[in-house]
Order: sequence, then C-alpha cells, then structure tokens
Amino acid sequence: MKHRAFLFSGVLFILAGLVLVSLGLGQYRDYYLLGKVVDPKNHPLEGVEITLRDVATDRSYSIKTNKNGLFKFAGLPHGAYKVSFKKQGYAAKEDEWKFLSPQPSMEKVEIPPVVLASEELIQEAKRLKETEAAVRGAAEKIRLGDFDGALAGLKGVLDKNPEEPNALYLSGLAHLKKGLATEAEGELVRVTELAPKFAPAYYQLGVCHQQLKAPEKALGDYARAMELDPTNPDSPFNAGLILFGLSRVGEALPLFEKTLLLRPDDPAALEMTGRCYIHQANFPKAIECLEKAKAGYLQDADKLKFLEALINELREKIKK
Repeated sequence: MKHRAFLFSGVLFILAGLVLVSLGLGQYRDYYLLGKVVDPKNHPLEGVEITLRDVATDRSYSIKTNKNGLFKFAGLPHGAYKVSFKKQGYAAKEDEWKFLSPQPSMEKVEIPPVVLASEELIQEAKRLKETEAAVRGAAEKIRLGDFDGALAGLKGVLDKNPEEPNALYLSGLAHLKKGLATEAEGELVRVTELAPKFAPAYYQLGVCHQQLKAPEKALGDYARAMELDPTNPDSPFNAGLILFGLSRVGEALPLFEKTLLLRPDDPAALEMTGRCYIHQANFPKAIECLEKAKAGYLQDADKLKFLEALINELREKIKK
C-alpha cells in the first residue's frame, strides 16, 4: 500500500511540474512598448484609451495616455494584436501590431507617433472635400456654357458658407456670363476682399464694370490685375480699349504694345495699336501693324476688307 501511495505521489509531482512548465510557457513577457498620441498639429493628447486585443487568445490590455500623450505597455506577450485608440471628441483609430517572436529578454519597441483628428476636424475636411467637388463641377459647367447649372451647383456651397471665395468667384463669373453684371459685381468685390491677391477676380471685376458702364472703376480693376499678374495680356488690352474709347489714345498705346509683348500675333491688339498710330499721324507704323493684323482675320472677309481699305487710305495720305 505504501509503495502504491508513493507512486501516486510521484505522479502528482510530475504532473504538477508539467502544469508549472505549461503556465510558464504561457506567461512570456516579451515586449516593452513606448509611444505617443498627438493631434494633427503635433500637440500631445491626454486620456486617449488604448486597447490591445490578442487575436489568438482574445486577451485584452488597456491603458490611457498621460498628460504628455505618452503610453507604455511593459511585459507584453508576443502575439498579433488588434489596437484601438479612443478619446471623446476625436475620431477613433484602429491598427494592427504584430510581435510574433518570443524574446529571450524583454525587447523595447518605440511605436511611431499616432495621430488622432478631432471629429470637428474630420467634419471640416469632409465639408472641404464636398466644396472642392462642387467647385470643380461648377467650373466645368461654366466651361461648357451651362451657367444655370453652375449656379445651381454652387448654391448649396454658398448656403452653407457664403464667404467661400472659390464658390463666390465662380458664381460671379457665371452671372457675368449670363449678362447679370449687377449680381456679379457684389460677388466679385467680396472675392477681392477675401482673397486680395487673386488676380482673376480683379480681371473679371474689370469686365463687370465695363458692362456696367463704369470705365474708371474698370481701369482700376485692370491696373490691379496687371500688378498681380503681369503675364495676362487681356488686362492691358481691355484697359487700352477703355482709354481709346475715352479718347485717351496716348495712354492706350503703351497698353496695346504691352499686350503685343505678351501675345505678338494678336490681331485685335495689332489693329488697335495701328489705330493709335493713326491718331498720332504715324502712318508707316500704323500700316505695319495693320498688315500684320490681316493674318489673323483670314476667315473674316468683312474685317479684311475694312483693313485693306484703311491701309490704302493711309498709303494715299503718305503720298500727299
């Protein structure tokens, strides 16, 4: 009996050893994780709840970031983990971390900074994306001549944000294309206030003031447009037309010449430059410009006829 009891005790001892070994194998503490959670401006976020769930065992580990946005997991067993980051007022974020290899000693791992965006920022980004899509759609409709469609698409944007400069600009442009200069004026003026260095707004405002028979305002608009964007030939050309119409030919000529520096073969600019020279009685220079202008009107029989008659008249004057 004693012998049998001894054997039984020995078996219990061996089994107990096996259990201890098994428990030891399941209690590896392989990794020491360090990391930080910040907002999009790199400011630390305190109180972010971080949860790691072991995919294989479903065991979870949780911690919160400190006032410096820092967190650490000391003695984390090896495994594959689903990770979540949560903080009230911020969009939750999920990730996967894999630390699959057992380590002979605890290994330090520095996690790259985790960025959490506020729900307000997420909504703002969504709004901006929707606005961008609406603006792009409206611009394409204007290009295709669908001005009413462009205005309909922009209405939703401007109802939410009446101060959105891109939408205001395109709305002003669509109204201008429809011949509604009064409606366009207020929108374009507001764009110049919101984006004072946006040259196209001043150019279109100049066109608007031309339609409204306000030449001095238009000249001021074109001057500002030329200052901001000296590469646009249309601003000096339009300003030159206004001055020519006001019989201020001496002021108009340099603007037409500036247009030709930017666009040398522009037939309208060549014609207007020639007409300025006529007013100055510089007939040879006028003929030179008008001859060059003819090349741009090969498909316009009436214009060609007019230029030929004008050139012949100038040649007769030179003979006298």
